Amino acid sequence: MSAPYVSIKRLVDNSLAAMLAAVEVYNKPQMTYRDEVTVMLIVNAWELALKATLRQKNRSIFYPKKRGERYRSIAIDDALGRVTASKLWPADIDGPAVVANVKALTGYRDRAIHLYNAQGLGAVIYPFLQQNILNYRDFMVAKFKKDLADSMTWQLLPLGATAPADAVQFMKVDKNATMVAEVEDFITELRHLMDVAQAAGGDMGRVATVYDIHMQSQKKMSSADLVVAVSPTADGQIAIRKTDPNQTHPYSATKLLEKVNEKRTGRKLTSRDHQALCWQDQLRENPKYAWKHTIGASHSWSGETVAYMVSLSDEQYDSARKGYSASLRGVAK
Repeated sequence: MSAPYVSIKRLVDNSLAAMLAAVEVYNKPQMTYRDEVTVMLIVNAWELALKATLRQKNRSIFYPKKRGERYRSIAIDDALGRVTASKLWPADIDGPAVVANVKALTGYRDRAIHLYNAQGLGAVIYPFLQQNILNYRDFMVAKFKKDLADSMTWQLLPLGATAPADAVQFMKVDKNATMVAEVEDFITELRHLMDVAQAAGGDMGRVATVYDIHMQSQKKMSSADLVVAVSPTADGQIAIRKTDPNQTHPYSATKLLEKVNEKRTGRKLTSRDHQALCWQDQLRENPKYAWKHTIGASHSWSGETVAYMVSLSDEQYDSARKGYSASLRGVAK
């Protein structure tokens, strides 16, 4: 028995309908269970869109059939994996970063479906929701020539009238040990997803970004921006921050250049280009890009460095090299 026929058009149409419903639900002024319903609809929209992408290229969207059972279509995590493995992400969309963004929401959804989320996690998930809709819009335009903006005003796309003033969310939670542990566990999962994307040289702006009401990017989030404030009285200032430089800055200078050259177009970059850029933009002094152990001799580099170096043109590197060479000649004199 062959797998059932699946209409790409219906997958695309239903995906768009789910995303539009998510935005409509979130923008209702008063609604209980709003965050949970919104995330469920958004994850559903992505699952259908990813399956349509696979079918567009004649890839299977079913698990191997078991004897005596019906065909089962793949779940969201497997859909993300198959799109990535088949290299079906649009050229201008960073796949690992979008995967991290969607998986952050699936983690929140799974908690809501099987139990419930700790109060306050909606504040943490907010930047992921904002960026997710923009990622989705770009994805659907690139793959299916369908623009989400044609069906709504852009004023609704930020998921609300105002965005948080700061991407760092200090959540106040009660002293219940189980609740605190749940919040910390979810934050740890989000950090891991973001660290993986960052280590892969992903565009962190595709993972989580806070926008103002004019859709101007205010801050790209990294795993270090996820902080939990825990207090026995729910009004304290104790902050828990966990950052592992082995995850956030995993590259040596050699590995950094290898990763950059894999991703960028143009001439092959050398250590001279890296040195010139470090001199020009003071990369070694910026903790977002570089980390050095107090007893270490060399720096380690982050995935953000990969993304930044990939974004620069050959002309910009040539200019940096010229300035760097001139500075060295000046020192020699």
